[in-house]
Amino acid sequence: MPGRAARRRSGRPDAGWDPTLVASQPALRTSSGTVWLVVAALFAVMSLVPLVAIVLDAGRAASVALVTATLVVGLLLAMLVIRWTVREGPPRLRALAGCFLTMALIALVGMVICVMLVWTPLAR
Repeated sequence: MPGRAARRRSGRPDAGWDPTLVASQPALRTSSGTVWLVVAALFAVMSLVPLVAIVLDAGRAASVALVTATLVVGLLLAMLVIRWTVREGPPRLRALAGCFLTMALIALVGMVICVMLVWTPLAR
């Protein structure tokens, strides 16, 4: 792949754009960011349903579910702040994508921990 690296180092303004790179997709280059907010909001709602049910159950995993739900909502709010404060372009879109991926990772890890807490037998 020396051709890609050479194109990036050249002085041409369009040299950094390679349509075969993952970072060159339209959602990370030309979008306004609304698509990231819509997808993140849908994901947050879908992940909050079981988390809120775990919190309302008040079992051993309730505190983990509460922290996870708080982090998911906090990252969604951070995405809203980024959308309205960061200048339009790839930096904003990369920040939104990073927040969304972090939200997904936190929701996954939180749910796995909750399931592990619920399924493990109580120590006697």
